[in-house]
Amino acid sequence: LLVFSRSLDIATQRFSALAICNLCSSAYKQTLVEGGVIQTLLFLTRFPDRDSARCACLALAGMALGDYKQSKTRIIDEGALCSLLEMARFPDQEIQRCAGLAINCLVLGTEQEPKTAVMNGEGISPLLLRLQHKNSECIHHAICCLGSLRESDEVKANLVEMKSIELIIPQIHTGSIEIKRAVGYFFAKLAESSEFYDKIASAGGLEGVISLASLVDSEYQDYTTFALAFLASNREYQVKLVKIGAVHPLVSIMATNSEPKHYTGLALLKLADNFENHITIAKEGGIEALLRLGRNRVTDEELQYKAALTVGQLASNAVNM
Repeated sequence: LLVFSRSLDIATQRFSALAICNLCSSAYKQTLVEGGVIQTLLFLTRFPDRDSARCACLALAGMALGDYKQSKTRIIDEGALCSLLEMARFPDQEIQRCAGLAINCLVLGTEQEPKTAVMNGEGISPLLLRLQHKNSECIHHAICCLGSLRESDEVKANLVEMKSIELIIPQIHTGSIEIKRAVGYFFAKLAESSEFYDKIASAGGLEGVISLASLVDSEYQDYTTFALAFLASNREYQVKLVKIGAVHPLVSIMATNSEPKHYTGLALLKLADNFENHITIAKEGGIEALLRLGRNRVTDEELQYKAALTVGQLASNAVNM
């Protein structure tokens, strides 16, 4: 197959590329890597035939996934990542999608080397450009990839400097369900670093996170309540979050059987740390939601403790309510 993939006959090359693509997602991944498949795929990505190039991108995507961690290192060391980054800028939409998927698979996971390699290879710019793409799948791949890159502290600061927050926020209002979930994950990872809170606030990110939390989708709610729990820990933003409507979605989540209650309770607890927020929390039904949560026989005892603590905070300011 590796020999056939370099054939001068286009049909032979395409069928060989397709076969290699299927094998790269199989149990023979290590054998293929040791047999020199990455150099073959690198050749195919640079070959003029677009069908072969797309198969090569998808093969690299399959190669990057799975338990054989050495494959990611080999993809980077043998120059295939550079080729993928070039193809992400290619005008053909299908090639862009396949290259974007391969880059996303490469940076997925806890390994830091692929994330740093994408940054050092100037791969962030084409990802940000794809956020303005008309194709929703291209946008989804780009945001997922940026979310994975965000897991690296070194890359995180670089992404913020390159205006990634400002470019991603519009997708909260116009993107598909999958895109909004990817945006939620992006902000959940970003909210872990308090040094970026001013950037989030100035770009309209606080309102965006609250908007996602208001949607009836457990995955949106899971990511956004996680982000709100961190944002509400910063005293500078506690009053602002309440004024722009953070309490209502939190109370709504706690009043239903939704799953992400742990960080919902924590976010409400942090907002209740500020006496200025108590009246709004009471008016929005926050006390009833917390009492109901405390009475339920839930398995999360820590959550019940947080609910009781929040009620105590509110009770300390009862004369004003």
